Amino acid sequence: MTDQGADTQRTTLPQWVRWSFGVGQMAEGIKNSSFSAFLLFYYNQVLGLPAESAGLAIAISLIFDAVTDPIVGTISDRWRSPLGRRHPFMYASAVPLAVSFYFLFAPASFATNGDNTALFAWMLTFTILTRGAMTLYHVPHLALGAELSEDYDERTSLVAIRQILSVSGYLIVYSLGFGLFFAPTPEFQNGQLNGAAYPPFALILAFISCVTILISGWGTRSRIPYLQKPPEQVNKVHLIDVLIEAVSTLKNHSFRWLMLGYIIIITAYGLGTASQLYMFTFFWELSRFQILTVMLMGPVGSVFGYMLATRLFARLDKRNAMLVGGIGWMLLHALPVILYLIGITPEKGSWAVTSTLSTIYLILGAAFAQLVVGVSTSMADIADEYELEVGRRQEGVLFAAVSFAGKCMGAFGSLLAGLMLALISWPTGEAIKTSADISAETILSLGIVSGPAAALLAIPGFFCLMRYNLNRAKVAEIQHQLRKRRA
Repeated sequence: MTDQGADTQRTTLPQWVRWSFGVGQMAEGIKNSSFSAFLLFYYNQVLGLPAESAGLAIAISLIFDAVTDPIVGTISDRWRSPLGRRHPFMYASAVPLAVSFYFLFAPASFATNGDNTALFAWMLTFTILTRGAMTLYHVPHLALGAELSEDYDERTSLVAIRQILSVSGYLIVYSLGFGLFFAPTPEFQNGQLNGAAYPPFALILAFISCVTILISGWGTRSRIPYLQKPPEQVNKVHLIDVLIEAVSTLKNHSFRWLMLGYIIIITAYGLGTASQLYMFTFFWELSRFQILTVMLMGPVGSVFGYMLATRLFARLDKRNAMLVGGIGWMLLHALPVILYLIGITPEKGSWAVTSTLSTIYLILGAAFAQLVVGVSTSMADIADEYELEVGRRQEGVLFAAVSFAGKCMGAFGSLLAGLMLALISWPTGEAIKTSADISAETILSLGIVSGPAAALLAIPGFFCLMRYNLNRAKVAEIQHQLRKRRA
């Protein structure tokens, strides 16, 4: 039987604990936004690594995540220490994450001397190391959020705070990038093509990530005595344990359909995100500040979406709110290119088209936020259902799946983006400075594949989400049964 914390509070968490927990998500926001917006572009368009090779390196790293995410989740579920189950891993990840992230965007000279094999190996190595360090932090951090409260609505509030601060990571990345480091130079009219700007850019982001992780751990340490504790057992975890528990979670109906739907949708989202810098630079022909304006609208819209989530989820319940948000994102993502194809968008490169894109991205961000909040808060409910079914808490393993799904956005999305660029024979090299250096047919193909085609890939995911059937009444009954069992 799982020990229940002496004071797992309902709707009484201090605000400083909530926000300390949430600030840790900034590191994941920084890593995700950097990976999704810049990693493929940097290695392909700036350093000249073939797009399919760059996408493959990112996708291969996902195999590493597929193993390490559940391992870290299982170990942290069983870990016993004076610092609890989650905090030791959070503290241990901070410096390795910062170091590996910096070197990912600052490759050694031998890797950039024209040898694509060396450049591929460097990218693959430090992508894996960065993802591994993030796993060491992010899986226990997500699981910690599920343990801080049992209340149905407060769980949604905690996720909303966490995601709002994740958006802060996106805002930091985009603002530092296009507001400071990617300024135009005589040699690079589009500053994002300047390879020398990326190492100092990455150094600042690495430092911020390290600091926010440490703040999150320190700020939530007061709750350690009240958190769930593992059974009395040794800490050692065998691979067979991980496999057994991973298979066991897949037997849960709610978990299986929720995660399958989320992975499908977020992969389509990742394709659009991985190709958006290509779109803004070459398809829409935006300037540096125009790109910054549009890219900021997505995170800003997400903040409004996260603030709206608590009320929307209370009115529609979680599954319906996720479907509304996800379908809304799909339609809005396809809309700009569709409007262009029928000839009703303003002139490319103008502030009028920038305003149009900004408005769409603002609403798009708010819509997609409902899906992100829904998955994380529903996972806490699934943890309750799983405990009732098998008799033990498995937040670490369950949230390892959420972490893995988020990485699918970057990995599978970037792989598909790389294959897309290869399919349309996208040109790279020093001769490519602006859209004038690329054929109109190739640019149009980029728009169609990264816009409407990417959106359509999400449709099967919505059918999967419709199979998810945990609602407020069912969760209340599950928690009632758990309290009787624990008593």
